[in-house]
Amino acid sequence: MTLSPEERMRRARPVRLHLIVALFTLLVLIAVNALFSSRYPWWLWVLTAWLPLIVAHTAWSKGLFDRTKKEP
Repeated sequence: MTLSPEERMRRARPVRLHLIVALFTLLVLIAVNALFSSRYPWWLWVLTAWLPLIVAHTAWSKGLFDRTKKEP
């Protein structure tokens, strides 16, 4: 199943928002980590948990989870 250009644009917008929120959150967490406990980089746990979500969201936006419809 191929996605129309309009559908790709519609699906890409929330992925971009997800990525922007994730990057901003990680920047804040890295700064907090540097200020309070710079010996242990605990923000990597957040990155490790969030990265598969972004990958799955990107795969969805590209139509990788869509089932192909068989035409009779």
